[in-house]
Amino acid sequence: MGKELCRPTKLQQLWADCEIGVIIHYGAGLLGMKNLEGMSPKEAADPRRLAPEYLDTDQWLSNAKKLGAKYAIFVANQRNCQGISLWQSDSNPYSLKQSPYQGGTFDCVESFVSSCKKYHILPGLYYQTGFNGHYYQREKYSQVGTAEHEEYIRVVEGDLEELWTRYGSLFEIWFDGGVAAEEEGGAKVAGLLEKYQKSAICFQGPKEHAQNLRWIGNEDGIAPIDTWSTSDQCVCHFDGSRKDGEIGAGVPNGRYWFPAETDMGNRKFEAAGCGWGWAPGQEHLVWKPEELLERYYTSVGRNSNFLLGQCIADDGRFMDTEQFEAFGRLVDEIYRNPLASTKGEGMCFSLKLPEDSRPRHVSVMENIAEGERIRKFRIMACTEKGERELLSAHCIGHKRLIPIEPLNIREIRLDILESEGKPQIRDFTAYA
Repeated sequence: MGKELCRPTKLQQLWADCEIGVIIHYGAGLLGMKNLEGMSPKEAADPRRLAPEYLDTDQWLSNAKKLGAKYAIFVANQRNCQGISLWQSDSNPYSLKQSPYQGGTFDCVESFVSSCKKYHILPGLYYQTGFNGHYYQREKYSQVGTAEHEEYIRVVEGDLEELWTRYGSLFEIWFDGGVAAEEEGGAKVAGLLEKYQKSAICFQGPKEHAQNLRWIGNEDGIAPIDTWSTSDQCVCHFDGSRKDGEIGAGVPNGRYWFPAETDMGNRKFEAAGCGWGWAPGQEHLVWKPEELLERYYTSVGRNSNFLLGQCIADDGRFMDTEQFEAFGRLVDEIYRNPLASTKGEGMCFSLKLPEDSRPRHVSVMENIAEGERIRKFRIMACTEKGERELLSAHCIGHKRLIPIEPLNIREIRLDILESEGKPQIRDFTAYA
């Protein structure tokens, strides 16, 4: 076969099959550093700000289910916002334990995980460990030997131990901006991860972890045309402040199975928190379902998972319910009417379509359990007027999804032009 290819773990294969996830932000109007300028950490992280009237995690997750999400990430503490731990924290003096909500007894993380189980959605947690996120004061907290740095270590390590021991196994753990290495003064994240959540998939996790994800390189919902699941580096540290197409693309024949996750807010960049947060009067900035469908093609349809923001209103409700439900219907419609399907090993695959067929989509999936073998391919449509190229690219990976303009097609053919060993096609299907 030639070069031995990197292969995913069983859990990484499950992650790819999930395809769609949500990342849930509840910050009570404090999402984004610009809202905190001139405030002390004590003021910014005042838990009295969190007193929702209608908080219901079942409402959040039931809407995520309608969207089609198979996993959900809850932002348990985003330190470049307010730094409030949204659980009953014993390590952080700014948590729901100090909130007036339900007399300081409510644990939002516990409620979130319970709702995930109810709606059969895999649970994940976001926690920001970097210096740049510790109450938004990078300089003070990154200086080893200072009282501020000691406080940073105590709170971060204490918080992580609580999050990773109290709520069961987590499917995905999200490290915004990556993880500062211990030799650079960072917390002992890798050791805690190995001890408590060894099997978790980690977005931008520590270099010692075996199952990391990388950032796609933007927050626009757009993966590169060829997005490889492998890379020659096993870690990345990006916080979304600048675009980076190279990290998003990955490389063929990479040493590490390091797939990309494509994220974007469910509101446009001009909205609160650059689209990740809620603010009143911004309903016109909610992405239209049809616009999200385009991002589905440019994420899931390009061998990447699609992670969509879910911004929660100050009163605790998710308001953009019509958006989620309509987008979920649009995705379901893609796969509703298969016309022809095949799979197997080889260099050429053909789909003979019923007479007068006008397929709307074609999907091709590689058997990634054996690694990404395909290096160049094309998808051709045979029409009454001859052959027509639908797509020519290099990487298939978990899935390529191609929308087709209305056209009478007799046959659709997948030609694999270059490969590392024999290609294994998991599924090749045309949909009406």
